Amino acid sequence: MLRSCVAVLSVAMLMGTAVEAQDTNHVGGYLLVKSTDQLKVLAANAKTLPITRLWISFVSPTLTYVNGSNTLVGTGLNLTSDADGGFAQVKQYVQQIEAGGVETFISMGGWNYNCYPYLYMQYSVGGYGTSTPNYWKIQQYGGGSVSGCTTANQYCWVCEPASEHTSLDKSFSIFPEPGHSASWTAAKKYVQAGAGNGPAPQWNEDMIPGTQWKAPSGVSSLVPGSTQYIKMNRNPYEDIVYLAKDLGCTGVDVDYEEMWHADTFKTGNGPWDLTQTVYKYAAILKNVESTIKTVAPAMKLSTAAGAVGAWSGNWWGGNLKGVWLKVNQMYPDLMQFMATGANSGGVNVMTYDLSSNEQYHECPEDGVCALDQQVAFYMNTYDQANIAASVGYEIGTPAYPDPTHDPTHQLPLTNQMMASIISQTQPKHKMGFFWELYKPAQAGQATPTQLAQALCNALLPGNSRCTGVIPPYSDEQ
Repeated sequence: MLRSCVAVLSVAMLMGTAVEAQDTNHVGGYLLVKSTDQLKVLAANAKTLPITRLWISFVSPTLTYVNGSNTLVGTGLNLTSDADGGFAQVKQYVQQIEAGGVETFISMGGWNYNCYPYLYMQYSVGGYGTSTPNYWKIQQYGGGSVSGCTTANQYCWVCEPASEHTSLDKSFSIFPEPGHSASWTAAKKYVQAGAGNGPAPQWNEDMIPGTQWKAPSGVSSLVPGSTQYIKMNRNPYEDIVYLAKDLGCTGVDVDYEEMWHADTFKTGNGPWDLTQTVYKYAAILKNVESTIKTVAPAMKLSTAAGAVGAWSGNWWGGNLKGVWLKVNQMYPDLMQFMATGANSGGVNVMTYDLSSNEQYHECPEDGVCALDQQVAFYMNTYDQANIAASVGYEIGTPAYPDPTHDPTHQLPLTNQMMASIISQTQPKHKMGFFWELYKPAQAGQATPTQLAQALCNALLPGNSRCTGVIPPYSDEQ
């Protein structure tokens, strides 16, 4: 998705302040933070914003934050040149936003902080033959062969295009497996105990950010992410909770999208099995949950979830189909912690960045290709899995399919599609959220304010917030 971090504010009992009950409806938005000015203007207008949850995006999965240190340096979310990286400003604005009735969440992950360029190229984009949706990148930049995808072209620009000016050593990250941490070890034991008759969990604690890792292909590549948490003997899945607590946030968000992991560590001969990725994701969630229970028992936990994440049936690679379904089946307490009850921040389904390209079987069923049809289909899989989930919307031009290579199969949120989804699918779910608060919309597409107001009117009818706007910040004015 989410290519950002999220902050969420609610109106339930948190940190001694009155907030709404967890079974109430919410309107949420993700904020890809580019400037503290964005938070400043949101704070100034918090009482009238047409949202009740805000996700502040993104911190790195390899972040370091020492309890009480009051700095964003080392988190991947450094926003200013101040010695504290902007921590004091962010904390001030978070407190104002929360006081205005909006829950804030700090989000870990996002696309770049989930992408391992070499492994994503080798096993996801290039792992299933030449007739796959993104193989054109290998054809265009690698001369039609994975061997042509090298560090010089960031492995055929599979994570981000050259125009984004990313670097292999600083722009990307994996979700690490911090083997030195006692709480991570406990999380692994929890996963092992719940594996039942499934395959035995296989961990990859030798895949250490900042070092070379030898893939099954025999090629060694740089593991993306910061090494600082290792040098400081920290655990990022603990530190995100400490950070959110010190900022005064309502909760934390885990945006896990490691498709490369599923494709690299799959088993079988096709259809394949991605249970190893289920185990890794479950261990991450358990590590964060256990830290919440120890450090900040009232804190909420949310997660971004793949559109295909609750879809049962054969998995043919290239996505995270069924991961959230399997977690719910094997570790139901983890999903319930996020989906219902006092600590629920939401299971936010990314029902966007979808494609109508039937050549690559990207519609879930024949003829089910329009955006509103696909959103209804995928949200129904979560309903069938008994996972209380939130409907996702995206402002503007989708990130997928590539807007330059395959614009004709993009499915942007037009005003017509917005009205259809909100009238047909949204009534079955208690929260709608969108990506992203300041993402520009094209002509005929829903703007952030239009979408937020429409969701507010549907989910919180009669609320005075529903006439509010997403205010511009200085760089936009």
